[in-house]
Amino acid sequence: MDGEDLVDVDPQELQETLQTYKKLADDFANHDTILKDKTVLSYIAYVLEVPDTDVVTLALDVLEIFVKNVENYIHITSTFGVRESLEAIINKYSLSEPKLANRAQHIKDDIERMKPPIYNLRSRCRRVIEPKKLKTHVIVLHVQGLLPETRSELEGILIRIEGLVSLVVDVEHQRVTMRTLNFVTAKQIAEAIDKNTDSMEARLVTRNKYNQEFLVKLIQTGENSDGDEMPDYLPEEEEEDDREGVVSLFTGLKQSASSKNKPTAEFLSNSFYW
Repeated sequence: MDGEDLVDVDPQELQETLQTYKKLADDFANHDTILKDKTVLSYIAYVLEVPDTDVVTLALDVLEIFVKNVENYIHITSTFGVRESLEAIINKYSLSEPKLANRAQHIKDDIERMKPPIYNLRSRCRRVIEPKKLKTHVIVLHVQGLLPETRSELEGILIRIEGLVSLVVDVEHQRVTMRTLNFVTAKQIAEAIDKNTDSMEARLVTRNKYNQEFLVKLIQTGENSDGDEMPDYLPEEEEEDDREGVVSLFTGLKQSASSKNKPTAEFLSNSFYW
């Protein structure tokens, strides 16, 4: 990854996304579900290379939370770029920011010392008695009224929804991509937004049999309560490539980060469509 590709990245947008991840990471019970598709860890590895010490510090905060949980051993050690990015920070800031370099070194050392869960008696016992991992699904919403000044308000509403695992907000396209436990429905999320805001309305983004995107109204009110309203079709976005997981991670993130207000949204949205 060239340094020039990171110059145009908006640090404020990256920090907002990292703050959201940090809030989600605080609940250790969600870690396995959050990290199983490697998107979050791969994104952290990417932003660690951004030439902004505040962004790097916040990314280290999130990574440190994940490293403290021994159950994340496989996720962390099998995600390409995590240890490599830490090594890059150690080399880059060893003279100019020694405290930052030392912190990266400690996290890297902690990763090397992590034991696989199979060798951890407590973890092995929990695996026997715990029920099967809860299944998740992805919900993509178009939120009318989503603006830079209303983004924090919307995130505050969504973070409080029980069953939310991960969240990506794309202000430019007024899109919200969420991974939730299966019991959470798009209508429940739309109702939470409608109840707690006066200026935002959420509609489900889905596709018809011709693979065309369209919006589905989730809350029927007033004269439209008969449900006969035709769906609002979105402009087709044929330019989006079908990326194959982590292999195309850095290319996808470079393209996404170059545009204001969407640090990971396009990449994550593409990753979530199977």
